Amino acid sequence: MNTTISRGLAAASIALVAALGMTACSSSDAKDPAPTASSTAKAAQTTYNECIDGAVQLWDDNADSKKTITTDDCAAANLISSDRTYELGTIGTITVEASNATISVASTKKVFFSGSNNTITYTGEAPKVDDQGKKNTIKAAD
Repeated sequence: MNTTISRGLAAASIALVAALGMTACSSSDAKDPAPTASSTAKAAQTTYNECIDGAVQLWDDNADSKKTITTDDCAAANLISSDRTYELGTIGTITVEASNATISVASTKKVFFSGSNNTITYTGEAPKVDDQGKKNTIKAAD
């Protein structure tokens, strides 16, 4: 009989220790951890006028500037600033969001227009053109 009581007390003691241990690990005052610099995502920042990973966004925030916007060779270029002159190297695909732009390109394979009243002059083979704008022209350099 003594053994049965001892076993019962031992089991009760183990259960009590386990319950106390669980209580000690979880506090009702516990707060969610605050995010740290390493755990919060930063918003992507657009870099203009620099070919990064094969793409360049060409833009000048000075609307009154008469400066020619230029870029060297890049796989793709997106022309954003309207009423500007662009001089481009070899660009695989050109997207022209701008309007009233004069663009010269060393060579290109494809041009997509969403802006209007733009003129592109190219050298080499004629590119494929998708014109979703109005009054855009594309011609070979003389």
